[in-house]
Amino acid sequence: MNLSINKFRTINVFANDAGKTARRLNQLAIRELKTEQIEYTYPKATVEDLKRLTSKKIEDTYKRVTWTNPNDGKVYHILEEGRNKEGINVRILSSEGEFIKNAILKPKTIVIFDQFKNMGGLRSLLKFKRDTYPSHGEIVETYLRRTNPFATIKRLEHKKNIFEQIKYRGSLPISLTEKRFEELNKQINKGEKADYISMSEVAVCDIGDFSSTSGNMQKVAIESNIIQKDFLNLSKIFKSIINKGSRIFMSASNELENPKQKVNAFLAIDGVEGVGSLARNGKIARDSASRNSIFTQHYEQRSFQGEIVEENGEILGINITGKPGAELPYNKKYKHLLRDIAGTSYSTPIRVGKISLNDMMKGIL
Repeated sequence: MNLSINKFRTINVFANDAGKTARRLNQLAIRELKTEQIEYTYPKATVEDLKRLTSKKIEDTYKRVTWTNPNDGKVYHILEEGRNKEGINVRILSSEGEFIKNAILKPKTIVIFDQFKNMGGLRSLLKFKRDTYPSHGEIVETYLRRTNPFATIKRLEHKKNIFEQIKYRGSLPISLTEKRFEELNKQINKGEKADYISMSEVAVCDIGDFSSTSGNMQKVAIESNIIQKDFLNLSKIFKSIINKGSRIFMSASNELENPKQKVNAFLAIDGVEGVGSLARNGKIARDSASRNSIFTQHYEQRSFQGEIVEENGEILGINITGKPGAELPYNKKYKHLLRDIAGTSYSTPIRVGKISLNDMMKGIL
């Protein structure tokens, strides 16, 4: 049962309101990719609002966002006015820049599980040489912050001590992933917030002939052959976190060879939501795995171009999302991103950002 985005099947595992919102967001993501970039002119904005909407400076970039209401497809611009104990004070404008209302967004917390330190050689581990390019986690965090600059972001680092790095090289055993999430679960039990969790971790399972069977049968096969063997304890931890109200979003993974026969085994855990990727033509990317709707319910853009942001001949920074404005400093470290950037790893935080912002905007418009 391969997924056709335009003809989603209604399935028990995702037929609730969250599933309906996911399908609407998928359609909006496809529409955005198929439509040429809209150049907003803000004819109804005040002079001050216009300055804030059009500024290319990094400090202004992260104090605004363009939000599309998934219920009616209307576009709004949201400007941050300040923060206090109650939440984030914002100024809401129409797509043309006309003032609509002020509001307070209730805080939401997003936890990123990723690699925030580059896995260099022994010289880097011993700090004889500094990293001169951004880590995967930093790039993921940039996409998330740009999609929802108002959320509180915490890092659950996919890290290893020096002995683990030497022993495991670039991979992370399930046992170490368990350690990170056991600690997070304890923190949640003590009252720490973790409304959403964004993960790019993958454990690819080759389902072979099962790729032509129903999604439920595929899930049973994965659970019996993998979950019970290697993922049993992690599955319990994930379910405990989900039962406390957190949502876990996981990359569907990138697989060039037979992606339709590959599934990220993490997505067989009940409650974990899969995020696949869309090519620039709005179709499912050819290397996006875990395509069955039992495993993957969300789809977002996966390909971007890093570019220099200039104004009056002055370089203000680097942009990697395609949205207006500089997002990262222009320096030796981030020059590494002046290239094509692609992967389902970046689709995942974009969807988490959208879902969290939707929840923060509920009841306001």
